[in-house]
Amino acid sequence: DIGVYTISEVALADIAAIATKGIKNVYPVKKDNSFVECKLNKQNEPVITISVRVKQGIDIVKLCNKIQDDVRENILLMTNLDVKKINIDIQGFKTK
Repeated sequence: DIGVYTISEVALADIAAIATKGIKNVYPVKKDNSFVECKLNKQNEPVITISVRVKQGIDIVKLCNKIQDDVRENILLMTNLDVKKINIDIQGFKTK
């Protein structure tokens, strides 16, 4: 053991933002990564909230599950941290 490392809430939010931007039919509500928020809960576990718009007519439940799965997987691969709470905030719909 030569030391410890820490991962900031901002870094976790950035990973989640990158993962979300790669999903078809999902549109971040802001151009920078601030559409993702990461806070620690009382148990010191990260809780991620992602605010997006989605393409009109898409199965929202299926799409939200994909977002959660992709974000969880990317964070796990990059940090070895299993995030248990990923909230999706649908802000509206994008039409053609």
